[in-house]
Amino acid sequence: MRRTLFLLLVFISNLSSAQFLEFGGGIGVGHYTGDLNGYPRMTKTQPGATGILRLNLSNIVSFKSALTYAQIAGDDMAPADVLGERRNHSFKHSIWELSSVFEYHFLNYRSDKTRNKWAPYAFLGLGFANVRGVEDTYDEFKPLQFVIPMGAGVKYELTKKLTLGAEAGARKTFTDNLDAVSDGDIRIKNYQYGNPNDQDWYFYTGINLTYVIYKIPCPFPYVPNRAILNRIRAN
Repeated sequence: MRRTLFLLLVFISNLSSAQFLEFGGGIGVGHYTGDLNGYPRMTKTQPGATGILRLNLSNIVSFKSALTYAQIAGDDMAPADVLGERRNHSFKHSIWELSSVFEYHFLNYRSDKTRNKWAPYAFLGLGFANVRGVEDTYDEFKPLQFVIPMGAGVKYELTKKLTLGAEAGARKTFTDNLDAVSDGDIRIKNYQYGNPNDQDWYFYTGINLTYVIYKIPCPFPYVPNRAILNRIRAN
């Protein structure tokens, strides 16, 4: 066990010298689309934050794990039809999301052979979202939901150790009850509403600052001058 731990620490140390590890966090906003709102409404913007651990596999591909908190909200203040007016439903939920995604850079980012300090990128991965608040309206809702994060962003290398990033991402869910409104599963003021042919989505948009564990390698190994050492010892 000790030997395995030692080898793991050596492995991580070697990787960190090649700008492999990167960590940080940021702030952002959350939005929602579903039966109540067919597009992200700016008036329903809610706060959020994220923590990031990134593994830079190469100058082109990175693997990022993130813990994200966001709130989402929606209402029938601008309904698309008469049924929405009769429903007059609203909600505000919180989401804790744990996700892992691959990031693909469209430029040779952080390469020693180029001067690209910035790069646009796309990302795709898997995650789990713990949605809190839906069960207050819909008793059968399961808070833990499987999601597929996807989106795009841009990174800029402020220094060798600091990277500024901005990204916008959508989360594909596999539930139609994120807003507690589905195809007649619940009753709100004696009316049953919901579109059974679509699923709810939520979105997270934000900026982040990450710290790169960067170590400048020595180009030549140090070899002591034994002649000088011998003179010092002789004196």
